[in-house]
Amino acid sequence: MNSTNVPPPSPTGQALLEAVQISKAYGAVRALEGVSLTIRRGEIVALAGENGSGKSTLAKVIVGALSADAGEVRIDGAPVRLESPRDGLRHGVALVSQEPTLVPDMSVAENISLAKVGRTYGLVGRRQLETDVQPLLTMVGVSCSPSTVVASLSAVDRELVEIAKALATTPDLLILDEATTRMIDPERLFCVLEKLAADGLAVLFVTHKLREIRRLAERVVVLRDGRVSGELGRDELTTDSVITELMVGRELDDLFQRVPSVVGEPVLSVEELVLRESARPISFQVRAGEVVGIAGLGGAGRSSLLASIAGSWREGGEISVNGTSIPANRPHAAVQAGVSMVPEDRHAQGLVLSGSICLNVSLSSHRVLHRTRAAEERRRAADAVRNMRIKCSSIHAPVTSLSGGNQQKVVIGRALASDPMVLLLDEPTRGVDIGAKQEIYHLISEVTQASKAVVLATSDMLELLGLCDRILVLFEKELVGEISGESATEQEIVMYSTRGALDV
Repeated sequence: MNSTNVPPPSPTGQALLEAVQISKAYGAVRALEGVSLTIRRGEIVALAGENGSGKSTLAKVIVGALSADAGEVRIDGAPVRLESPRDGLRHGVALVSQEPTLVPDMSVAENISLAKVGRTYGLVGRRQLETDVQPLLTMVGVSCSPSTVVASLSAVDRELVEIAKALATTPDLLILDEATTRMIDPERLFCVLEKLAADGLAVLFVTHKLREIRRLAERVVVLRDGRVSGELGRDELTTDSVITELMVGRELDDLFQRVPSVVGEPVLSVEELVLRESARPISFQVRAGEVVGIAGLGGAGRSSLLASIAGSWREGGEISVNGTSIPANRPHAAVQAGVSMVPEDRHAQGLVLSGSICLNVSLSSHRVLHRTRAAEERRRAADAVRNMRIKCSSIHAPVTSLSGGNQQKVVIGRALASDPMVLLLDEPTRGVDIGAKQEIYHLISEVTQASKAVVLATSDMLELLGLCDRILVLFEKELVGEISGESATEQEIVMYSTRGALDV
């Protein structure tokens, strides 16, 4: 195991990229300090570490989106000066970042072509664009037409289009920053990456998921507090505790340990709810002290179900909290009734990206024509930063200065600040490291211990099996199965999710 900050000897093969002693600070916060990394052609390297450890910052320095305070980047042995992502592309480095880059109102073909338009002279016909990008869509497994407007795509397909857009630049090095967080099954992507690597593409794969690291990476470089804490080869990627110690610097208890709570009377009641494009109504209850999981494949209706409970549009049916009915198209009425939601897409739905941490945490307390109480907002923000262990310079720091995982903590902190009776969580640990996941799981336990209810929609099978008292499975926006958390198995959940059940 290599735990120094000096680049290790390059494996057999040509070293494509060397990041040498990279340092970067944001004010008083040292994001990177003397970090070195080497990647050869045809190699898939994982970059791991807790949220705020510096992974995304290092990726942005390598691609030219950020300038390092010290150190240098070498490509094919020669130092290069990367002052913009365009410089990175010119040197064969492409990044798929955590933040979305697609233009919602443009077509898939137009978005994928944006990276190359700057190097194209003259007009490009729409039909030619669509013809050019079709092989890329096929490669990444997107079945929609190239003329489809991006805003109409699912979150999973949007992420795959982001990857296709990067591949359109024919890079020598592809950096994927948490690219699988919206994918239920990333196996197709992994097969694509392996084929590209066999043809000589280098891949830097940023992920929190140990199973993905084992599945894909030839080695993993681990960052902690802006430094390289160690490096593991493929033959060392079999012990969770080794990677965990490198990432968080401490042993973790049972990840899904949850204090048993007393299950009380129903808090949330969903009766004959009809979602868009669904044929059969959905009915269920959630009791005080329960965690009820919502399972299903992409497009099964998990997010639509949670949004309806939170007051968004629905075709029909009744939703109530402790007997108080929540009308459709009235999210504020849902909040007043005691419902709080953490949405799936933190950038599009959960954050004001131009605002500070304090502003974002306090959004749920804002009321039209009411005076803003600055002291109360600061208290809420400080409590959220402390309770969620958000790594930041101050509560007034812009939310865009945070890592993706710490941004997610801000969204969860805001949801908890209103002290809800029903907490709706849509993929709450997506893009969150193993240490932060445990903190979120502990918060879920605290909510149920307070005799409140949690509805958890997640594509993480381990979360369903490890956290939930009951699991409701959706198939094509219909409720096709209910499984006890104690007896649930992965095979049973997959069976319902993929085929539905005839006897429900």
